[in-house]
Amino acid sequence: MPAPAMPVATPRSDFPETAPTLTPISPASLLPAEGDQPSLSFSPILYRKYADRFFAFQLLGGFRDGVWIKDEDALAQLQYEQWVDVFDVNGWFGNTLIHDVSTLDPPYCGIYLIGSDMMESLSWQFAFYQGWQVTHRPWTDISVDSSTYSQAVADWLIDQGISDPSVQITRVLRVDLEGDGVDEVFISASYFKQPNPFSPLAEFGDYSIVLMRKVSGNSVVTIPIVADVYHFSQPEAVFPLTYQLSGFLDLNQDGNLEVILDVSRWEGTGLIVFEVKDRNIFQALTEVCVE
Repeated sequence: MPAPAMPVATPRSDFPETAPTLTPISPASLLPAEGDQPSLSFSPILYRKYADRFFAFQLLGGFRDGVWIKDEDALAQLQYEQWVDVFDVNGWFGNTLIHDVSTLDPPYCGIYLIGSDMMESLSWQFAFYQGWQVTHRPWTDISVDSSTYSQAVADWLIDQGISDPSVQITRVLRVDLEGDGVDEVFISASYFKQPNPFSPLAEFGDYSIVLMRKVSGNSVVTIPIVADVYHFSQPEAVFPLTYQLSGFLDLNQDGNLEVILDVSRWEGTGLIVFEVKDRNIFQALTEVCVE
């Protein structure tokens, strides 16, 4: 069923170039017939959590000919005044044109910003060249007080040498990551003894982890997506990262959902994207700004 039409904002007059007259298209009308190959071999991967004065997206990187590429490489190929499809936590959100705002807002903290006309931003949003095939499957939040998942985290930490772990789960999400009809469960958990949640210090028993619980044969296995576990005898200034589950979206047209994590640290925030296939974990994209 075609996605419902979404309003597209009128192009801003203060951008350096005049936007061409184009007709927004729902991605549902661009899906290839079964068995066809993807029509696009490259797209930038754009991301934002809120709309700034240029309604800008951050250029995370891109995907070209089956390979993840860094933001600098994606910028060299990116074409402005193009329609992009925008997706949020609920799936396809709408279309917008993208603009070059580099002369108005130069790169900061190594982040390239790409202007747009889309004002609305109620949650995180990703954008891709129109026609990029993006798979979205809904996920379910599970109570962080679940005894099953608290025990799973405790058992895993004990295996890492933390004999009496303090379990503090921050989010539990259930999703069918691979589209095979079998759900995976993802757990983010973090604990630091220091009273400041973003202290530069870490010590024995501190950790920030994201675990995947996955059916394998007749059992369930626990697989770390990312896991920082600290065994220092005294607090050390390592500026630890704290990971939080943010959601899932297929960014590279393969039908499998990527795992999206928010990252925070002492005077820094960012995002990391992991590609997960079976038990193989690959850090596909990362952007952490340290102020």
